[in-house]
Amino acid sequence: TDYVLTKYGESGFTDYINRVEGLYKAEKITKGKWNKLKMKVNDIPNGFIDRDLRDSQYIAKKAKSMLEELVREVISTTGSITDRLREDWQLIDVMQELNWNKYDKQGLTEIIENRDGHKIKRIKDWTKRNDHRHHAMDALTIAFTKRSFIQYLNNLNAKSDKAGSIYGIEQKELKRNDKGKLKFNPPMPLFEFRAEAKKHLENTLVSIKAKNKVATININTTDKKNGTNKKKQLTPRGQLHLETVYGSIKQYVTKEEKVNANFTKEYIEKVAKKAYREALLNRLIQFDNDPKKAFTGKNSLDKNPIYCDEIQTTKVPEKVKTVSIETVYTIRKDISPDLKIDKVIDVNIRNILETRLKDFGGDSKKAFSNLDENPIWLNQEKGIAIKRVTITGISNAVALHDKRDKNGNVILDKNGKKQLVDFVNTGNNHHVAIYRIPVLDKNGLNVYDEENNMKYELQENVISFFEATTRVNQGLPIIDKDYKDKDGNKIEGGEFLFSMKQNEYFVFPNEKTGFNPLDVDLMNPDNYSLISPNLFRVQKFGSLLSGFWFRHHLETKIDTSKELKGITYKVIQSTKNLELIIKVRINHI
Repeated sequence: TDYVLTKYGESGFTDYINRVEGLYKAEKITKGKWNKLKMKVNDIPNGFIDRDLRDSQYIAKKAKSMLEELVREVISTTGSITDRLREDWQLIDVMQELNWNKYDKQGLTEIIENRDGHKIKRIKDWTKRNDHRHHAMDALTIAFTKRSFIQYLNNLNAKSDKAGSIYGIEQKELKRNDKGKLKFNPPMPLFEFRAEAKKHLENTLVSIKAKNKVATININTTDKKNGTNKKKQLTPRGQLHLETVYGSIKQYVTKEEKVNANFTKEYIEKVAKKAYREALLNRLIQFDNDPKKAFTGKNSLDKNPIYCDEIQTTKVPEKVKTVSIETVYTIRKDISPDLKIDKVIDVNIRNILETRLKDFGGDSKKAFSNLDENPIWLNQEKGIAIKRVTITGISNAVALHDKRDKNGNVILDKNGKKQLVDFVNTGNNHHVAIYRIPVLDKNGLNVYDEENNMKYELQENVISFFEATTRVNQGLPIIDKDYKDKDGNKIEGGEFLFSMKQNEYFVFPNEKTGFNPLDVDLMNPDNYSLISPNLFRVQKFGSLLSGFWFRHHLETKIDTSKELKGITYKVIQSTKNLELIIKVRINHI
C-alpha cells in the first residue's frame, strides 16, 4: 500500500483499496491474499515464517536420509536435549568465557544480579551466536550424547516405574548435585571436560569459502537442420554489471581549490583567471616544476605570496577557481517523491522543480505525486509538461558498445577515435592486487635512504568482476602480477606481493600483545590459539579512501561500533598498514 500511495496519490490509493475489497467480496481472492494486498511496509514480518519452518524440517529430514547411506544408524535429537546436556556439563558459559578478555578490556562487560541474588558476569548485548564456534560447541555436546539420554528425556513421565528401563537409565547415567538436582554424568570429570572443550575451541579457526571462479566453460547446444550444434562458451559466474544503462555528456565543472602540491603545470592550466594562471606558472618554473617546493611549506601562499604584477598590488588568493571539462554519466528518471533535485542536469528544469517543492511547503510526496491531474509545466501555453528528467548517475563507468550507424559501421569522432556509448556500473570488485614499487624523484630516478637502500612504497590496483571476466576471455591471468602505469606500461622494479578478495584470510600483527606473524610458525597447529585473535577475513574493499574492511574470523555479526574497532573488525586506509600482514588459507577442516 505504501508504494500505491506514493505512485498514484490519495485518489489512486482509494481506487486500489476499493478494487481489493471488491475482489475479496466476490470471493476471487482469499482472506490471506486480501490481508497481504493491504499490508504496509512496517507490518511485513521480519522473523521466521511458516515456509521457513517447513524448509528447515525438510532439510533436516533430507540430511538424515543422506547420512543413513553412510552409516548404519542415525539418531536425531532436539535442541532442548542438547541444551539440557550443555547445562548439566557446565558448557553453557564456555563461549562467553572465551570472548571475555577482548570485551572486558573495552569496558563492554557488566555484572548483574540474578533472581537468586548471585552476581553474574556477562558481556553486554552478546550471545553465543555472535561466535561461529557455537556450532562446534553444539557438535561437541551431540558427539557425547547417548541414545539412553534421548530415551530418558523423551520419557520422563515413566521414571516413577522403578521396574522400567527409564528408572534404570536414571540410576546409571544421572546423579544428584549438592542442591539435589539430577544431572547427567559428564563423559569425563567436569573440570577436565570444560578445560578440554575450551582448549579445542581456542584452537579452532573458522573457514569461509572465497568466491574463486570468474568464468566456467559451458557447452551451449542449439538446433540445426540435421541435428544439434554444440559450442564451448565461457560463462561468467556472477553479475558483470548493474542493470542500469547510462548515457554520457561532457560539461564544464567549476571548483574552488586551495593552491597546494597538486598544482602541476597541467593542473594550473585549469585555473580560470589568466593573471592567476600566469603567476602560478612563473612560481612553478622558479622551482624546477616541483609543485611541492613551489606551493607548500615556507612557500605556501599564506607565507610567501605570489603577486600578479611588478608593483605588487594584486596577489593570487590561497583558493582559486578551476574550470575543467568532465564526463558526466546520466540517466532519465520519472519525477517522483524520491527524486533528488540537485542531481537534475538542466538548470531551468531544476529551478522549476525547486519552485514546485516550495509551493507545497517542501513536501515532496504532495509536490511530485499524481502529476497527470496536477502537471508540472515547462510551457503551459503549448501544453508541455515535465514528467521525466535527466539526472547525474554514477561517477565511474565502463562502456558496453561503440557508436555505430544503421549499417553497423563504427562512427568516429573528429579526432578519429571511437565514440563510446551505453555506460554501466561494473558493480562488485573481484580483487585488489598489492604491489611494491620503487619510489622515484621528479626526474624519474630511484630514491635511496641514508643507508643507501632503495626506497619502496606499496600501491594497490582494484579490479572489478567485469575486468576480471574480460581478462579470462582474452586468455590472460586473472591477477596481473606486473604493475603498470596509466598507459599500460610495465614499471621496472615493481614486485607483486599479494591479492585480496572477499573472504580471503590475513594474519595481522598486534602491538599491544607483541604478536608478530613473522615470528610465529603459522603452519603449526599448536600456534592456532595465538593466531586466532589476529586472524581476519576480507569483508569488503574499494579504494584506500573508503578503506579495506576486515572482519575477525569468529564474528557472525557486522558490527561497526567504535569500541570494537581493531578487535572484531579492522579498516585499513593506508598502504603502510598492509606491509606486515600475511595472507593465509584456511582449509575446510
